[in-house]
Amino acid sequence: MELRKFGGTDLRVSNIGLGCARIGGIFKDEPQSFVALLSAALDGGINFFDTADMYSQGESETLLGHAFGGKREQVIIASKAGYKLPAQRRAIARIKPFVRPLIKLFNLKRENVPSAVRGALSQDFSGAYLRGCIEGSLKRLKTDRLDLFQLHSPPAEVVARGDWAQALERLRSEGKIRWYGVSCDDAAAARAALAFPGVSSLQLPMSLLEHGIADKILPLARARGIAVIAREILANGLLAKEPSQLDLTQYCATPEEQLRRREQLAKIKRLAGEQGTSVQRLALQYAADLPGVSVALVGLRTQDQLSRTLKLLAEPRLPQEALGVASGI
Repeated sequence: MELRKFGGTDLRVSNIGLGCARIGGIFKDEPQSFVALLSAALDGGINFFDTADMYSQGESETLLGHAFGGKREQVIIASKAGYKLPAQRRAIARIKPFVRPLIKLFNLKRENVPSAVRGALSQDFSGAYLRGCIEGSLKRLKTDRLDLFQLHSPPAEVVARGDWAQALERLRSEGKIRWYGVSCDDAAAARAALAFPGVSSLQLPMSLLEHGIADKILPLARARGIAVIAREILANGLLAKEPSQLDLTQYCATPEEQLRRREQLAKIKRLAGEQGTSVQRLALQYAADLPGVSVALVGLRTQDQLSRTLKLLAEPRLPQEALGVASGI
């Protein structure tokens, strides 16, 4: 695992980080298995862990706190806030130990839960709300500071308004956060974030299938010394499965989009074969090697998945020309 400078900060991060959205949850594995996964990731050279207060209703942060309580100086913890969980989800968080056995007993799946039970998310980026979220995260993580705090998918107009900036500067002066950034869903939000001198990082979706935002923003971020975190590097699973296993209707809104994706995936698979590697290896190196990217996130749930990922990373590096061809697909 390669250690890199994180933009203009004093952080040194592994080039591959663990996205912790899948850590915890009543439909998933037992808590101790996630703690073991987190410890194994650190042992494997990963030191950057990206979570959020809403992931598994806070359980993701709690499990990170359990895993790294005695190893805090060895890890870089990044969290996010700005989403507000509906009352239904907050209630579930309080009774998880009782609900989890019932989920197993009746073999319930997330998709079987009616949307009315899940409730609808809303957002709040006011200073008072963000302060409460950060203080809650610190308690769950069993730490006195976040290495990086990020606004969680704010609209561009909210970023541009800048109501959040003064609150985050105050929290930074108090030592509760070391650095702060913005996790962006589109180029407009990223451009708005770049206007604020206190912003140290941007988190952007980028993959072999979708790199339009990265193409627009990475040069701007590099010029300003802003760290970039790459997420969704396997395109939400499209680059992690065999084409025969994919139901593109779940990913594409129109038949035309399905056809375009099918053609892209076929070209990428052919290129990976020509290089004697896998699509996943190609996708990992592509995202991690993009100029300006400090860390590329992989979302893992099991130690088996971690082992396979570390094995892929141990393979010989692919030539840059292959990545150049891949970027044009």
